[in-house]
Amino acid sequence: MKLPRFQDYAAEFNNEIWGEAAKSICRKHGITFEKLSRAATGDNIIIFVDEKCVIKIYVPTRNGRDREISALETARTSLKIPEIIAYGEFEDYKYLIMTRIRGVEMNRENWLKLEKSEQNAILTELAEGLRELHLSDCSKIDFEWNKFVQNQAKTCFERQKFCHVNERVLAQIPAYIEENLPLLPVDPEKVFLHGDVHFGNLRFKENGGKWKISGLFDFADSLKGFREYEILAVGVLMIQGQGELQREFFRAFGYADSEINEELRKRLMLLTMFYECSDLRRYAIRLRAEAVDYSLPELERAIWNF
Repeated sequence: MKLPRFQDYAAEFNNEIWGEAAKSICRKHGITFEKLSRAATGDNIIIFVDEKCVIKIYVPTRNGRDREISALETARTSLKIPEIIAYGEFEDYKYLIMTRIRGVEMNRENWLKLEKSEQNAILTELAEGLRELHLSDCSKIDFEWNKFVQNQAKTCFERQKFCHVNERVLAQIPAYIEENLPLLPVDPEKVFLHGDVHFGNLRFKENGGKWKISGLFDFADSLKGFREYEILAVGVLMIQGQGELQREFFRAFGYADSEINEELRKRLMLLTMFYECSDLRRYAIRLRAEAVDYSLPELERAIWNF
């Protein structure tokens, strides 16, 4: 078997050869199976081995596997997370085998159909689990928060230009960063961060007619840094524009009402622009069609409208 060259990974992402590689990895580790199935989304190759485990073959240009291993070895939270079964390399591609989190995926459409009380209960459970996660030992996480912030500030304009954000937003980015960067603590307490908490990385189960979180996974973007960074994916991918729910989530996360203010909104918008996968145009589209033409301050208030 010959896997694609690293430089051909993206072009060959949907090649059936990855399924053959997964079979070989299973044989290598003595894992029997009846069926292998490929996840429909994700940057990495995700292959489910029946209902019992997951094989993850990583994008070769990142250090996702090592980040994920370090995270899973140290993460502590009441939210169920995957357990490591084995890891290694196959034709120079790094892979990890983990237990599979059971449950169903919640999408935006179904989320909006839930009663507000049920949404609040889920967000409270999530916030409490993340607060526990932040107490995990992060000493093994190789990540320099201050350098990350500096780099994201320096490259923000070009990254958003690449995402085709509108010209008004592009023109406002330099001044917005200069004005609001002082709102971020210079040397915050560094905590363990999952870094990418959204519906796609959560699973849910129905219990007594109510939905609860059955698990959290995908720690390949884990890092250590300022705790508010954890709020971003929740805010822009789960409860964007839902001000009342945002306030409830912040309260469960540990904020006093007096702290849920204009300064917090600007700080979160700045971090939204610094988010590793930030795409302001995509976030605008998620809100409403006309939001793609918003100015940066208008987009800030639309996304973070608590």
